[in-house]
Amino acid sequence: MRAVRYHGNRDVRVDDIAEPEVVPGSVKIAPEWCGICGSDLHEFLIGPETIPAAGKPHPITGEVVPIVLGHEFAGRVVAVGDGVDDVAVGDAVAVEPIIRDNTCPACRAGDYNLCPQIGFHGISGGGGGLAEFTVVPRYMVHRLPGGISTEIGALIEPLAVGWHAVRKS
Repeated sequence: MRAVRYHGNRDVRVDDIAEPEVVPGSVKIAPEWCGICGSDLHEFLIGPETIPAAGKPHPITGEVVPIVLGHEFAGRVVAVGDGVDDVAVGDAVAVEPIIRDNTCPACRAGDYNLCPQIGFHGISGGGGGLAEFTVVPRYMVHRLPGGISTEIGALIEPLAVGWHAVRKS
C-alpha cells in the first residue's frame, strides 16, 4: 500500500509499504480525510524532534524513522480484531491518536495525556492517517454520530486541542 512517510529533515516520501494486519483488540481503518498539523510542518522543517530519530526508538512503539505521518484523521472501519464488538465494518470513525503506556500513575488516573512516554499515532510510529490503511488500538477509535462526515471528523483532534486551551484559560 502507499503511505506518506517522514524519512528525515525536509525528506517526506510516498512509499510502498506492507499493509498492516488487524490484531486482537485493534481496529483497521481506511482513512478518508487527514489534516496536516503544524507539528507535521515543524518536524519537516527542523525535525526530527518528536518523531523518533534513528537510534532513538519511541519507548512504546519501538519505531524510528521512517514513520508514517498523519495524526489528525478520520475514515471507515474495514476490519476489527478479536475482542472488539462495539465498532463495526463500515462505521465512520475519528481517531484520538494518543499512544500511552496505560501503566503510569497519569494513565491509571485517566490523565493519559500526561503519560511520560506519550506518543502519537502518525508521529511516533504505529502507522498514520496518511496511508491507505492503518491499525489502531480500540481505545483510539470514536464512532462519528450520524450527520458528521469523516471530513469534519478529521478536525476533531485539532478542535479538542483548541477546546482544551479555552477551558484552561
